[in-house]
Amino acid sequence: MADEKDTSKNAPEAADKPAKPARAPRKSAAKPAADKPAASRSARSAAKEPAKDEATAASGAQAPEAESPVAAKPPRRRAKAAAEAPKATVEAAEATAEPEATAEPESAQAPAAERKPARKRAAAPKARVATGKAEAATAKAHGKPVADEEAEHEVVRRAPDERVAMVVDAAGKQLEEIKLSPERFGLTADVNLLHLAVRAEQAARRRGTASTRTRGEISGSTAKLYRQKGTGRARAGSIKSPTRSGGGTAFGPKPRSYEIKVNRKAARKALAMALSDRAEGGTIYVARGLELDEPSTATVNELLVTMDIMAPVLVVTDDEPVVAKSVRNLWFAESGEARRLSVEQVLRNRSIVVTEKAFSVLTGA
Repeated sequence: MADEKDTSKNAPEAADKPAKPARAPRKSAAKPAADKPAASRSARSAAKEPAKDEATAASGAQAPEAESPVAAKPPRRRAKAAAEAPKATVEAAEATAEPEATAEPESAQAPAAERKPARKRAAAPKARVATGKAEAATAKAHGKPVADEEAEHEVVRRAPDERVAMVVDAAGKQLEEIKLSPERFGLTADVNLLHLAVRAEQAARRRGTASTRTRGEISGSTAKLYRQKGTGRARAGSIKSPTRSGGGTAFGPKPRSYEIKVNRKAARKALAMALSDRAEGGTIYVARGLELDEPSTATVNELLVTMDIMAPVLVVTDDEPVVAKSVRNLWFAESGEARRLSVEQVLRNRSIVVTEKAFSVLTGA
């Protein structure tokens, strides 16, 4: 009974509310033709249909079904179908394919008569020594024994037991070859020892007389220039300060010796190494019969030009002042005493011409 009452009470409230109308489903509105009206399109379609019917009736065949404007794509082949391909197709593909890189070269396939011989690598050029352009031009003008650019002298390196010295006469004609001892002219050059010997020789020539005066040696007052404070200037002391003009020199040079100590055996070995280097290149010559009554630069110049050796040239003598005076006016040559020969002299010159007297001193030293 209670439920019936409740429903009767709610009934009038529901009846008072108006019912909502149901919405109609939305329909997509047809898009109007942009270019031409619909009437013209329907007329064209109606005119085409009877023409198609007449064509089919005349041929007596049924009209085919309308095909889609887009052609259907062929189905993809599976890997299994590709693996099951006939062998003939695979062989044809291999025949048409390009040859691989592992194929034999054309030179190997060609007959032996048509093959070209393999190219050989060019041999390494021999060491050549030439003077500068200025020296070559001057030598050509004055007829000096300086190597020209077009005719460079070859330097052939020889083994220690094959090193020789060429003997020439006073006219520059070659007479014979003298074999040099490997103990004196067959040593291997040590760059460090040669560098030390050259440094010692150059340092020994320095006089070492440069000198400067310190602030204690400058003459002047030692009084303070002005008071410490109150002037607004920087504090100052003696006028002999190194920071002032006329003052002393701080850490300046003083007379000293620049000599470098080299052991006696090391110095002799360095000279032998330098001579061995020139003997290795075959640029040691012995001048036989080079005896002059008076200095003659023309005679020595003619000798060296006839020998046609590389410049600069070192002429080694032994208590032969006439020959030494004949060489000192030649710009491409210098003279040196065999007993006081230096490593720097040997290394600075490319060719060495030794008198017979000096040669006995070099080999017996």
